[in-house]
Order: sequence, then structure tokens, then C-alpha cells
Amino acid sequence: MRRFVFTFGFLMILVSSGILFFQWMGFTTESAGESGIVEVSQVYSIIHKEDTFHVTQTIHFPSGIPSDPLVIKWPGGAGNFACNDKEENNCLTKENGEFYVSTLNQDSQEITITYSLKQPTKADSVPLRNWYPVLSGVSTHKTDIELTEKSLRNGKWIAGYPSSNHKKLDYIDYYFFSGKGEPSDLVWTKESLKESGSRAVKVLTGEGDPVNFDKLNSLESADGFVTVLISEKIQPFTSPHLIVLNGAYGEDVKRIRQSLLYQTLSSRDEDAWLKELVVSILLNEPPNAAEPAWAYKQLKEGLSPSEWDGLRQKVRNQTVDRNMLDDAVSNVTGFNCSFFADSVKENEHPLLTLKAGKPIMVNKEPIQLSYASYQQKEYVQFPEAVEAMGLEIKELQPGVYFTTVEGNTLRFYLNEDYFIYNEENYGLLGKPVQTIGDTIYMDIHWFEKLFNAEVKNKKNTIEILN
Repeated sequence: MRRFVFTFGFLMILVSSGILFFQWMGFTTESAGESGIVEVSQVYSIIHKEDTFHVTQTIHFPSGIPSDPLVIKWPGGAGNFACNDKEENNCLTKENGEFYVSTLNQDSQEITITYSLKQPTKADSVPLRNWYPVLSGVSTHKTDIELTEKSLRNGKWIAGYPSSNHKKLDYIDYYFFSGKGEPSDLVWTKESLKESGSRAVKVLTGEGDPVNFDKLNSLESADGFVTVLISEKIQPFTSPHLIVLNGAYGEDVKRIRQSLLYQTLSSRDEDAWLKELVVSILLNEPPNAAEPAWAYKQLKEGLSPSEWDGLRQKVRNQTVDRNMLDDAVSNVTGFNCSFFADSVKENEHPLLTLKAGKPIMVNKEPIQLSYASYQQKEYVQFPEAVEAMGLEIKELQPGVYFTTVEGNTLRFYLNEDYFIYNEENYGLLGKPVQTIGDTIYMDIHWFEKLFNAEVKNKKNTIEILN
């Protein structure tokens, strides 16, 4: 009897474990699908003749094309767009000024996109930068580039990948480049180049161009690879895979380190700028590009030194996306952050305004007020917070507020660095009342001082007493 009970119990444990396992597998599969990121590989075939680049882009989806349309952002100056699936069905639509890629054939695992670019090539060097379209919700893990050159026969095309081949035929030059991640920028030069470097950094130099090889050889990466072209005859630029420098000293070596670290991070292709930002956060160095540079500046100004150090730890070894960054900022500040989610709305220069997610009590009564942190200072909604304390405040004219406190008169001017107290002007280093985003706030320091109030930002509530 005991053996029967033991055997039965053991079988029930196995069955329960199996059910839990399959439930977990189902949960993880569903969670992966809900993330909205699809890993793809891409093959580009480029035919260059005179001033036109004809590009055919083949995208391979591992498990079918997503059912939701993908937004496609074309490179600047591109034209003659087309998109077809394997059955030659059109998969390109345009709505409200935006292009979308979609297909009725969900079983298809490939789409082919074609477009053309025009660029002058009458120079000793030809950079081809930001030449490829970007699809939403897609992360490119591998790229092959085939380039057929019909005009520039007296030089060589260079990409940033570790794998490259060049064949000089009777009427064309044929190139093949292959590497991890998104497409590399390309550059053509008629210079004769010498090759050296290390496992992670290929160095190409023109005749007589100086380079500090010791510094470059010390840069190693587990996953990344960068090609560095050092020439005094080519305009310098920095990109994730290919860097063109006029020398290899000081600040230039930092760019190589940034590119190597960039390649170890994962994100959607359209969020590449977020990877640039995370690289700069980790290295504690401002980025070069305008979009991540603005976000970096906002974070530096909005977070205290200890919060900044905490953020650097939070973003380490993470898949980079907007939610991860917002959550990381929220975690280290204690305020709700939607800065990166809001940047989807294409506000060119959004402000890092952190909002409190706690209930606000004024004299122990719950009140609906906005409470925010901006540039390491805390603010409360104005004039609503003053009215919540039982004081009357008037707007004499747009942006001019008047009130009295214990017989003393106060006049505030929106977005000005002074206020009037008993008809005397008090100039300040900051603005006591200002617009942040679309809301008017008052600096907590001046709110407490001028209205005899006490503000306590507690763990679960914000209390205002007077």
C-alpha cells in the first residue's frame, strides 16, 4: 500500500511539473512575441554607375513576416521605391505621408525592396553614409553587401566589416562585405592603403599617414569589430562599423572604443540612437550625434551624481529600448519617467521632466496636483497648489499672478527670474514660477519660503502642510 501511495504521489509530481513547464514555455514564447522585435538578416546588392546607386535589399524573416505593417524610413535622397514578396505581390503602401511594408502572405519569409540613390562621385573619395532604409520593429543581426562598381575603377570601396573581398574583372569591380549588425557605411578612395591592426580593429592607412599603433592594438572587444581608415585626404566621420580619421591620437581613439562597445548592444534598428546614448552613459562621455547628445545633456542636468552612477549600472548588459531607459531613470530617481517613450512623438528637443507617481496630501486632504523633478529641483503645480492651501490667487494678466500672505503682497511673473514682495523687486538666479512642458510649476524652495509651507516627499506620499 505504501509503495502504491509513493508511486502515485511521484507520478502526480511529474505531471504537475510537466504542466508548469509547458505553461512557462507558453508564457516565455508569448512574452517574446509581445516584445515586438523581429531579428532579421539582410542582403544588399548595389550597382553603381556614374552618379546613381541602384540598391536591391532582401530581408529574411526567420518565422514569417509580422502581421502588423512595418514603418519604413527611406534614406535621404532615395527614390524609385518598390517592395515585393516572394510571390511578386506588392508590399509597399503609403498613408499620411509615411511608407509601410506589409504583405497578405504571412507565410512568406522574404521581401525584396528596391530603390535608388543619386550622389556625385567626381572626387578623390566618395563616402556613402546612411544609405539604407530602416524598418520599425526589426533588429538586424547579420548583413551582407554585394557591390558592383561600373564607374569608379581606379580605387577601392571599404566597409567596416571583418569579412571583405574584391575582384577586379574586365568591365566591373565586384565587392563583397559581411558582418554582424546593421549595414556599414561605405567609402571609396583612390588612395593606396596599408593594412594592419588587431583582432577587433582593422587599420587602413595611406602612404605617409602617421598612426599610433600601440593605442589601437590595445582596443579589444568580445563581439565588436571596427575598420579605421586613417587618411589626411578624406573628410573624417564616425559610424558604428567604419571610422575615418585624420590621425589616431587622444580623442580619436575614444571614437573607436565607442564603436566597439556599440556593437555589443542590442536594439531595434530604429532605436540605434539609443545605443549611442547608452554607450555614452557607460563611458561617461558625451555622444557626437545630435539626438543622443540632447538626451545625454538632459540626463546629466536632470540627475544627481549618485543617480547618474545608478543609471550607469542599470543600463549595463540590457537590451536597449525606450521602456528600459525610462524604467532605469524611474528606478534611480523615484519619479516616473516617460522621456524616451514621449520621444516617439518626434518632439525634436523634449525636456526631461520626471513626475511623482504618489498621492499628494495638502493639510491631510488628497488633492490632484502635479509634482515634478526638473534639473535636480522639485516643483509643484502652480497656482493650484497655492489655492489648495486655502489662499486666493489672481491672474492679473496672462502670466502675472497676485496673492497676499499674512498681509504681505506677492506678485509672480511667469518664466522670469524675479518676484515682487511688498512692491520690492527680488532678483533670483532661477525662475520661481516657470513653464515646464505644458504645465506651470513653482520651485519647492520658494513655495515653502514664501507661503510658510512644509513639503515632505515621503516614500508613499507627498505631504504639504501650512
